[in-house]
Amino acid sequence: MTEAPEYREFTGTQEGFEEIERKYSDSKKTVAVVGQRTDGTYTYFVYKWDITDWEYIGEGYWSPSGIGGFFQDLDSAKTEAYLNLLS
Repeated sequence: MTEAPEYREFTGTQEGFEEIERKYSDSKKTVAVVGQRTDGTYTYFVYKWDITDWEYIGEGYWSPSGIGGFFQDLDSAKTEAYLNLLS
């Protein structure tokens, strides 16, 4: 089996959510995706690069690890999302 990749570019999408910005952690193993919901509020999703099943499935995948609440302004959603990159 080939060596596990450090990470693959995140290509996921969320229904009812328009992505505005994404930011990777320094290690590239976590990504925060910030965007606007169809009701006009802002939220975010956090994903972690997971290779725990590498030997069984032969690849890594982005696993959801956090979701934001509802924010009235983009800056609040971004601040909260990027704090989750550190945790």
